[in-house]
Amino acid sequence: MTPLSVPEYRVALPKELVAELAQRAADLPEWRLGDDGLLSPETAARYHVLLAGLPRIGEFTATCHRLLNVPEGEGFAVLELAELFDAADSEEAGLRAATALTSLFATPLRAFDRWPLWKPLGTNLAIDPMRATGSGYNPMHIDVVNSIFPPDYSALLCVRPDPRGQGHSLVSQVRRAVDRLGYADAELLTHPKYVDGSFFELTGVGEEWKPFPILDELPSTEGFVRFTAKMLADADPTDQYVKAARSLERELILGQRRFLLGRGDMLIVNQHLCCHGREALGGGQEDVPEDERRLLLQIFLRGQVRHTAEREVVA
Repeated sequence: MTPLSVPEYRVALPKELVAELAQRAADLPEWRLGDDGLLSPETAARYHVLLAGLPRIGEFTATCHRLLNVPEGEGFAVLELAELFDAADSEEAGLRAATALTSLFATPLRAFDRWPLWKPLGTNLAIDPMRATGSGYNPMHIDVVNSIFPPDYSALLCVRPDPRGQGHSLVSQVRRAVDRLGYADAELLTHPKYVDGSFFELTGVGEEWKPFPILDELPSTEGFVRFTAKMLADADPTDQYVKAARSLERELILGQRRFLLGRGDMLIVNQHLCCHGREALGGGQEDVPEDERRLLLQIFLRGQVRHTAEREVVA
């Protein structure tokens, strides 16, 4: 029987890279953040010095850049880090190693002031099932959608997969979805008519944009398709702007990729190119001990520093 091919978006670390990085992980400094929420330049520089001499590190970095940033590509990658975490002396050392790896192609960002750099996303059954920390379907979206500068990348590290075997991750190339829209729908999405949730205790993402357009008409390297299906949950289905957003949602679903994250898998999504979401977790979550339920750690990344003064927001 011919073995199944590994999807191109999955990136396994070379074994020689895993071995040496695991040995040096304990020497990596703890991350320090600046007032802008970004990993401090001093910490990033120390990471880069330590990583520079590791075997095949250039190949790894080039692969990540190709998968994440080429406009005609998919705009996401899944890094397979389970062996690295197994080889590291501790979970803390493994997490520092993962942070150092992401710093090779972007700058880690703590956007939410009340959370650590790696934000835990557990399975809280008391939460509204439409929220990411519940057990229900989490529809297509980009993170921090209602800011002037959403994070360039959103990354999710799977600490524990759903023991019920569900909770598939969903990713869809949003620029292709926009290209499939009719002119009338696309034009409506350029109007600042959309509002989502609250906005407070955030750093490194600029000011709140309320209301905002879904299409900001900037190049994909700079702009975003500010979409989240959550903002449409209670919207008037007869409203022309809601109808246009629903058309985009249908195209996103049509083009979505679907896969499970295993332990140690880290999904990284370029938010200029992709939306992401999650299917519902398996049934019977209330019977699963809390410390065995699905657990993700989320981190945001900034590809390049931007300043809010660079763009004028027109309400």
